[in-house]
Amino acid sequence: MPLPTQIPPWAWPIAGAILLIAFAVWVFLRIQAYRLRRSIDATIASVGYEMLKNVLLPNGSGGQIHLNYVLLTQRGVLVADLLDLPGAVFGGEQMLEWTAIGKKRRYTFTNPQHALYDRMAAVKLLIGDVPVEGRVLFTVRGNFPKGKPRNVLRIDDLANDFPVVDKVRGNITAAFGDVWDNVKKHAEPNPLAA
Repeated sequence: MPLPTQIPPWAWPIAGAILLIAFAVWVFLRIQAYRLRRSIDATIASVGYEMLKNVLLPNGSGGQIHLNYVLLTQRGVLVADLLDLPGAVFGGEQMLEWTAIGKKRRYTFTNPQHALYDRMAAVKLLIGDVPVEGRVLFTVRGNFPKGKPRNVLRIDDLANDFPVVDKVRGNITAAFGDVWDNVKKHAEPNPLAA
């Protein structure tokens, strides 16, 4: 029976250094991802007086539906879905599946507009006649070489479609206060979104 190989004493500091470097890289990447997420949230929040993120709302059929973002804007309520797909994105309103072609991979995914319309309908049930708009937002890693379908934006174009609000001076929440309070009253944090 062979004896177990003993690790030489000089290998322990090297193994420790490798583990320390791996941990430092992991921490750095987590911090970068956190900063990117906060930047995306700040960009989206800039067009709304108030924002709810990753909430469940009643869907009108006895269940609930997840919403990435719901914002009170100058024009009413905005429902926004966020997608982070790298590469060229190809899709159309009537297509069932869209495609994103990145440097290393090709993705197909369900047309996100259909789910967006369901989310908008759930909000509309809560607020009645107040205008509800919806946008599918893509991060800057995605581009649309053949043009963007209706209600689709890159996040860096959001401020062109919805004006950035001055949360200090022009507070519109009073005009839509009751309906926005109703949305907030029915919104529940989605435990699966964390």
